[in-house]
Amino acid sequence: MQVKANRILALDEKSEVKEFNDVDVIKGTFGLYIEFLDTIGKDNQGKDLTQLKLQLFPWEKVLLLEWNEKTLIESVKEFVILTQLEDFADILEELEEDLGIDEDTEEAAKTKGTAANPYE
Repeated sequence: MQVKANRILALDEKSEVKEFNDVDVIKGTFGLYIEFLDTIGKDNQGKDLTQLKLQLFPWEKVLLLEWNEKTLIESVKEFVILTQLEDFADILEELEEDLGIDEDTEEAAKTKGTAANPYE
């Protein structure tokens, strides 16, 4: 999932809390990828020199993800609900496989049950 996050708190390599505001993030298997501008110095006029960075923070280092814009909140909620439904569907499919249930067997049982008299 790629989305903008309004606020993130994560531990850096020195285990210090690092705060990010209004950044793009990607939820990955191994952690949270954060895209941000890092100030790397000043130019001759005193303006900040920045560099675009993409860093991976392992999930155990992510302390807080926060959204405070209505459209972002709605998109995150939709993603979470859809992901949970997909996970539930996968679990049901695994259970059906473990129990030996397939759609053909269910359809055959339904057809047989309606066409035949169970008392004969």
